[in-house]
This record gives sequence, structure tokens and C-alpha cells, in this order.
Amino acid sequence: MTGIECEKIGPLTLRAWGLLTALIVWTLYLLTLAPTVGFWDTSEYVTTAHIVGLPHPPGNPFFVIVGRVWDLLLGFTGLPVALRINALGATLSAGASFFWFLTVARIVARFRQDRREVLVASIVAVWIGATAFTVWTQSNLNEKVYPLSMFIVAVVSYLALVWLAEADTSRGNRLLILMALLLGLGWSNHTMSLLPGLALAAFVLLHRWRAPLNPRVLGLGIALLAVGYSLQLLFVPIRSAQNPIIDEADPECPTLVSAVTPKRITDRYGKSKVAVACEPLALSLIRDQYAPPPIEQRQAPLSAQMANYWQYFDWQWARSLPPGARLAASILFLFLALVGLWTHLRNDRKTFIYAGTLFFTVTLLLVYYLNFRYGYSIYWDEAPGIAAHEVRERDYFFIIGFQLWGIYAGLGLVSLWGRWTASEPSGAPERPPGFSARHRKAAALLAVGLIPLVFNFTRADRSDERAARNWAHNMLQSVEPYAVLFTYGDNDTFPLWYLQEVEGIRRDVTVIVQSYLGTDWYHRQLRRLTKPCEPGESPEDSPTTRVCQRPFDPTTAPSLYAEADATTPTRAAVPPPDSGIDDLQRPLPVTEDSTYRLSDWVTGTVRGGDVVSPWDIRVFQIAQQSLGDRPVYFAATAGQVWDKWQLRPHLVRHGLAFKLVDAPLEASETLVDLSEHVAASWVPTWNDRARTGALLEDVYLVDDLLEMEVWPEPSSRSSIPSAYSMAHAFQGISEELHGNVEAAERAYRRANHFARLAASGGESPSD
Repeated sequence: MTGIECEKIGPLTLRAWGLLTALIVWTLYLLTLAPTVGFWDTSEYVTTAHIVGLPHPPGNPFFVIVGRVWDLLLGFTGLPVALRINALGATLSAGASFFWFLTVARIVARFRQDRREVLVASIVAVWIGATAFTVWTQSNLNEKVYPLSMFIVAVVSYLALVWLAEADTSRGNRLLILMALLLGLGWSNHTMSLLPGLALAAFVLLHRWRAPLNPRVLGLGIALLAVGYSLQLLFVPIRSAQNPIIDEADPECPTLVSAVTPKRITDRYGKSKVAVACEPLALSLIRDQYAPPPIEQRQAPLSAQMANYWQYFDWQWARSLPPGARLAASILFLFLALVGLWTHLRNDRKTFIYAGTLFFTVTLLLVYYLNFRYGYSIYWDEAPGIAAHEVRERDYFFIIGFQLWGIYAGLGLVSLWGRWTASEPSGAPERPPGFSARHRKAAALLAVGLIPLVFNFTRADRSDERAARNWAHNMLQSVEPYAVLFTYGDNDTFPLWYLQEVEGIRRDVTVIVQSYLGTDWYHRQLRRLTKPCEPGESPEDSPTTRVCQRPFDPTTAPSLYAEADATTPTRAAVPPPDSGIDDLQRPLPVTEDSTYRLSDWVTGTVRGGDVVSPWDIRVFQIAQQSLGDRPVYFAATAGQVWDKWQLRPHLVRHGLAFKLVDAPLEASETLVDLSEHVAASWVPTWNDRARTGALLEDVYLVDDLLEMEVWPEPSSRSSIPSAYSMAHAFQGISEELHGNVEAAERAYRRANHFARLAASGGESPSD
């Protein structure tokens, strides 16, 4: 089996065929590549790769380093940073396809003598795996760090097959050590990279159990595993100590010794976990701020979790088809994959030990281990509360499993193709290796492998997606110079970070995501980021780290602000430590309606029976500290933030944001009170007609959205298009009240378009 990659099949070696196949996959990903960032974590990862920041715990340092190196290497192209990082994901996924090609070739060559059949099996299997919906959509938009983990899993899988042929040699021992290093590096990218661990252990122990127990091999393997993972333990606290702009969890350590000293800690559920002596790093490693429950504390019945997995499986093969036809395609590919699994098990149990164990790990075992809540779009009758559901679709966690389903479906398809052509007439002479007339006649059967390409293309194509980047632009330009802008979650926060830190737009704005204010580190970082600069101190001296308040740059703002007198704030947006803000830890129960004063004109009221969390209290304190020194805004999607303090009477709409006005509000030619025209009780009803009109007509980037028929991202469909719709509707009413019929009709048309997008999807929620 050694050296099969170098065997020539037709004009090329098998390795060259693998490179050609990977190149075609890469071309497909590039043709459908997103030109900029998308919603959810895309912006966060692109930004942290560019500025060498630390994304959400545990920090993904290997991705940050690889992303930054790639960013620098492609700098000469002049391509946008987001496009470069998206291309990195496409390249890594295509690289994974190359190594899966070689892996499949080694497996099939063990029970198929005809090398042409080996070639066909490898091409078809890899192609179907690469065009599975989740694999495709995670490869043309760098939403997560998973393409890098996919690449590592594919390389380790290929090396495991090479090891089988070299197990009794010194090279075999070196391969085991190399795989340990790769697993360590992958671990510092994401724990997904460790998924081959169980399969690799079973494979090695069952075939050559003495090899890994060799003291030298075992010692070096553990050492190199630790070296690879040391990026997580050393790079993260070192970079955190330099105070990067994005420094989530603030995992800085007093000494590097404490970062590598093992220590058991107790999580918030009372469970003992292995971590390190450095507490901030330890809490980051166990992802304490997300409070993941113990695996035995099931967040939903296993039957519901499996139903959610089937829902995602049903998306993989013909995503654009209506539910009934798509189900038929899913059953077909499930059947083909089961045929492929059976073919592998029956013909070569040695390699099936590895592949079958890996397959089990990334499917059934992973569903149980991840322990998700009810799926985002299913089981709403059984669990109507939003807290019982995932906040978005989580199909990307199963990306490696879906790739393997595709690979085995390809093996099953080629197996059926081979069976169809296997019978020869009685007494016929033995034919030479190669494709027979029957092979060629049955080749049409292999076209089944093109179904995912054809019926996933329209849903997987991201080449026109600019909605997230434009949303960030529109949100940032809604607020005045030096504003504090409170946001609620990932989608109204991460894209704004990208625009500020990568494209340099409106860095003067302080974006504050409410949920992070519940931690003990975030508000301290904001205090440093917004403090007035000392003499001789400039944020431009270190643009990727927190130094002091960044200045307003009129060249990155619309003229309506550029012409205004932007006064530099005189104090940090976050109160000093002696205010008690640093010591907030416990929620505050309120027994009766209570009113608290933010300023002479602004009060906030908490309803009796409510519990005010530390992050809610910090929102109040930051707003109180900022009023009179800098503008205070709330994103239109952050209703939960202002509603806790019932600030609605003091909020005025400026496009997609609401300004907290520190003065009496009186109707005028510009300021319109829509309380008699708006039924929703939670929506602020004051609208600055002039400001909102200027933003909607002259500043916002919405042309691409106005051409959309379906909103592409299901879990942001109800919030972001709705925010656009409401802004235009409010403006339409305001213009109508002032007799501007043409302007009102234009605003209403746009409002209706965005309302249709908010209700769009092309399928029912359960699909």
C-alpha cells in the first residue's frame, strides 16, 4: 500500500488527481465566496485575526495566528481583509478535500484492484462531501474556525492510513508523534480538532498496540501534544497582557508559570475540572462566562436533539428544494451512505476501525456530547419559551460528520456503479484493468453525485452577501461623534467591531454589548478604551490595543456629523472603581416600582418584582456617567436593554438607533411624537424626522437589501429586516403628518419590502 499516491492512472498520478479535484473544489468555493463579513461570529474572527485579538473563550489562538499570517501574505493583493480571511477558509476546506481524497484512495485500494475504480471512488466521495450544504457554506464565509479544524482532521486521518502501512518501521513511530503535534495545534484552534482522538486510539491499539506504548514514542507524543496546545496556554495570556482592543475574558496571568501549572477548579455547577492555576485563563478555558451545563444535565430530550440533527442532515443534499423533494434526496443520500459504510465494513475491517469510529464520534456521540437545547426552528409547541431553544441554527458543529456522510454516500454510489457493471457474459475472456463498455454506459449513475451541487448552489452562494457589513455601517453612522452605543448580542456588535477595527470607520464610537457587562472584566476594558488621553498619549501609537479614547475622524463619517462641532469627552464612559461598579456581582431584586435618576431630566424606572442583574446596573451607571459628556444611544435591536429601565419616554429615533435625550421632549417641525400612531407599547415613539430622513436617504447602504427577495440568514430574519422596516415606517408616518406625500410613500414602500424580508424564508420554520 505504500506509495499508492505516486501510481499513475491515465496521464496523472493519484496525488495529482487529488490536487486537481481539490483545485476544482477550491474554485467552486471561490466562485461563491462572500465578499465581506457575515452575521454572527464571522466579523469577530475576521477582526481578531487582523488585529491579533482574542475572540470569545477559549480564544482560538492557532486560528488567530494562521489568520494573521495569511492576512499579511495576501496584503500585496489589496483585497479587503474580510475577503482574504474568507479565502483562507475556502483554501483550508479545499486542502481538507485533498487529504480526504488520498485517505479514500488508500481505503478503496485495499479492496479494489482496478486503480481507475479507486480514482472514481475518490473523486465522487470527496466531491459529494465538499458540496454538502454546511461544508460548503462554512467554506465560503469564514463564520467559524472550523475549516482549520476540518483540515487538521483530514490530515490526521490520512496520516493514520499511512501509518498502517508503516507501523512496523521507525517512520511509523514518527508519524504517531507528528499526529500528536497536529492534534495539539488543532486543540489550540478548537476542540473539534480532537474528534479523531478516539478513532486514532482504537485504530493504533488494535493494530499495533505496542507502538504507542513505546516509552520514547509515548513520551515524545505527549510532549509534542503539549507543545501544540501551548499556544492556548502561553500565547493567549501573553497577548492579553498587551491589552488588544478585542480581549474577551481578559485571560491575563500574573506569571507564565501560573498559565502552565495544572490545577483543578470548580465551575459554577460545583463540578471539578482540570484547568490551570491562573484563574482568568482557567475560566476562559472552561468557558465560564457561557456557563455550559454538565453533560448529564440534559438541556433537551435526546429524542429532540436527534430530531434536530436529522433536520440539519436533511439540509445537506438539496437545500433549495421544497421540503418533500428535499426529504426524498435526503433518504437517497442516507441510503447511499449506508451502502458505503457496509461496503467498507465488509471489505476492509482494518481501516473501518478508524473510519467507523470517527464516523460514530462526529455523529451520534457528538449529538449527545454537545447537549443542545431545542433546535432554533423546531419544537416550539412543546417548548414555547425562547430560553429553551438555541439562539440560532447549530448545523456547523456537525460539519465534519456531514462531510463524512457525503464521502460515504460517494463510496456507496460508486459501489452500486461497480455492481451494475460487474457481471460479464458467461465464458467472456478476462478483461484488462480499466473501464469496460458497461462502466461507460453506467456512468450516468454517477451524475447522482451532482445533486448537492445543483440543488445547494442557490442557498450556498454567498457572492452577493453584504448585509452584515452594510448593517454595521448603517448602525455606526446612526450615532453622533463620541457616542456610547449599547447593543444586545452578536449581530449588532461583531459587525460593528469589524468596521471599526479593520476598516477604520467610526472608531470614536464606543460599542457596548450588554451581555458582556455581566462579566468582571469587560467594563474595566471599556474604562481604559474611553478614558481621555494624557499629554503625549495617542491611540494611534498602538492602534490594535486599548490606550485611550480614539478621536472622531470626520473623513469616516457622513457630512451631517463632519460639519458638527465634535467635543472630545472629558471623562471615561465607565465610572471609576470607587463608584462600586467593579464590585457588582449579585442581581438586585426590586419589590416595588422604583425610580432612579440618571440626570436632571432623565429617570429610569424598574418594575416591582423584577430582578436587576449586574449588567443592567452597569448599563444604568454607564449611561449616567456619559450623559452630559458624550451622546448615549441604544441600537434598535437592543430593546431588552432600554426596557429594563423603562427609558422609552426619553428615547428619540435616529434611524437604526435611539438617542437618550437629556432634555424635555417637545414636538416640533423636526421632532415628531408618534405615540398616537404606533400600537407597539415597547417601541420608542419619538422620531427625529430630519436626522432619520437624512440617514435613510443619504447615508445608509441598503441598495442590495432592496433587491433581496429572501433574507439569507434565518436566525436574524426577525430582527434586522424588522429594524429597517420600522425605521422606514416611522419616517413614512412622520413625513405624512407633515404633508410630504411623496417622501412618505417612498418610505412606506421600503418599509413594506423589509417587512416582507422579515417574514421571508421560502419555507416554514420547522423546515
